[in-house]
Amino acid sequence: MAVPLSLVLLIHPASMLDANGHYSHGLLMLIMWGVAGGFVHGVGFEPRALAWRVMFHPLLAWALMAVGYGMWLTARQWL
Repeated sequence: MAVPLSLVLLIHPASMLDANGHYSHGLLMLIMWGVAGGFVHGVGFEPRALAWRVMFHPLLAWALMAVGYGMWLTARQWL
């Protein structure tokens, strides 16, 4: 899930514009946090510190990536 979303963010970030043609920077930061968590989980790394385990928990990463996919699918380009 993380690779396609990260490629969209890096190669064609304009596909994440809203209906007004603007970025939601706060939402994009959360999506990128989810992508980072997806990569951390995907390579099998398990942080030792509780704070890092919570921040990069797979369920949190999947939820944030789902928000990213939802934002991408409902973006202005599909209208």
